[in-house]
Amino acid sequence: MNLTQAVLTVPSHMVPGGIPQPDLKQLGFSNYEHCSIIDSTKLTRFTFSHPTKHATEAQFDDAIEQFIWLFAKGTPYVIDKSFTGKTPDSRHRYYYTNNKRICEAIN
Repeated sequence: MNLTQAVLTVPSHMVPGGIPQPDLKQLGFSNYEHCSIIDSTKLTRFTFSHPTKHATEAQFDDAIEQFIWLFAKGTPYVIDKSFTGKTPDSRHRYYYTNNKRICEAIN
């Protein structure tokens, strides 16, 4: 399966002002959207879509690890990954704390 979309979700108060746009080429995507959710959850989402031709999940994982260093130390975050195919295992959710994966869920 190929990675088709990835969404990074972090608590809004952990996102520094003036954060630079991530290096899309390094992440393996050609489209990026950044939005803050102004409701009781107070989350910020970074959505990466339209993968480049030779993008891999490992490439994304390496690049997102570098991107997360721009946030406050110890920022908890969630990454939702969507893969090609409509099988039950085509969506994964990963939970991280202190840059270490603490659990995984298959949607």
